[in-house]
Amino acid sequence: MLTADLVQARVYRQEVRPRYIDAEDEGNLALAGELIDVFRGHEGRPRHELDQELKELLGTGTEFLLHRALAKLLLDRSTFDTESEVEPDELRGAVFEAAADAYRAPLEGDDAQPFHLDRDSVLGGVAERLGVEAGQIERGLYADLKDEQILQNWKPCKPDWLLRRYNVALAQGVLFKAAELEIRIDGGDIRQHRELFRKIKFFQLMHRVEGDADSGYVIRLDGPLSVFKSSGRYGLRMASFLPTLLHFDRWSLTARLLWGKKRRELGFRLSPADGLRPHTRLTGQWQPEVLTWLPEQFEKLESEWTISTDAELVDLDGRGVLVPDFVFEHPGSGFEVYMEVFGFWNKGAVASRLELLRRHGPDNLILALSKQLASGREGLGEIPGEIFLFSASPVARKVLKALEELRRRSG
Repeated sequence: MLTADLVQARVYRQEVRPRYIDAEDEGNLALAGELIDVFRGHEGRPRHELDQELKELLGTGTEFLLHRALAKLLLDRSTFDTESEVEPDELRGAVFEAAADAYRAPLEGDDAQPFHLDRDSVLGGVAERLGVEAGQIERGLYADLKDEQILQNWKPCKPDWLLRRYNVALAQGVLFKAAELEIRIDGGDIRQHRELFRKIKFFQLMHRVEGDADSGYVIRLDGPLSVFKSSGRYGLRMASFLPTLLHFDRWSLTARLLWGKKRRELGFRLSPADGLRPHTRLTGQWQPEVLTWLPEQFEKLESEWTISTDAELVDLDGRGVLVPDFVFEHPGSGFEVYMEVFGFWNKGAVASRLELLRRHGPDNLILALSKQLASGREGLGEIPGEIFLFSASPVARKVLKALEELRRRSG
């Protein structure tokens, strides 16, 4: 992501317009390639060496904003860590103790001499005691400081990819100032729709949905600067969601921004015409990690039921959409059950969701609700289907019990 000082945009006719760059321009490609080569050449070397070369290359004026922004995106793809045979804090303790012993030694003899600390002797003694080379002691003393950490891993990329990623990052930076957004989706397949709504739910984005897969969806989201969600963490989630939208062919986004120090109310528009391209993959089967274990645990029960994440979207009378996290089928009867997990939403979002399910939810539904979000079971009994609460993640045997209860009721 880009920090606010790196987001280049202008205001024109009450709208914020990011200064997108030409990802095919030879000068831009050359700059991106040069920066990529710098990072590639510093793998396995201390961070301060990389920072020094970048400082010489990037400059400080506003004309170098693009340079610094591209470097920031490359830093986001980098992993720095401490490399030392011995934990640096343990190493420092051993060296300071050895130095103190060396300081006391001349004072304890009968013919005390003026003190002179032999640094090499102290480090050599520590190295011998710890069973490492003397050079490793020297390098490891402060290896845990940020400047001394080693660039251990850097995800390589091509210059044109980096430039396209920069354009998306500009749009993401603008959305950090959004109070509300409206997204319109026309077309797309079930795989795209499933992932879009799962990402909205996982990133805990407050939203309202109208329409259906045939007529298209209108999705209204509360932005980071809404009355309810004025936080950087929410802004990061909003920005992380945007690349999923870019996989659609026909879509539009309009936002109301609170821009600048004076929080001017301005607009922002985004559509395929802006030429942004996604830098993430669309799997169609994405789920939060906490749920990925359930199929394996459920199959260990050896019940008659099958479990799948390949569920169709369920229209809630044009007022929303149900994107089941799982769909269960009883082969003998052909009876199907949808399961939606509420482990990540805030209480306000859950309350509105429950009201929608009360009015338009299917009967063959299991609602798994995190105890952290449930202030009590008041009103939960009005939801169609079965409900159970869970602590960390849904328990397979409780899911099976709910399935059997639904099948029994269906006759």
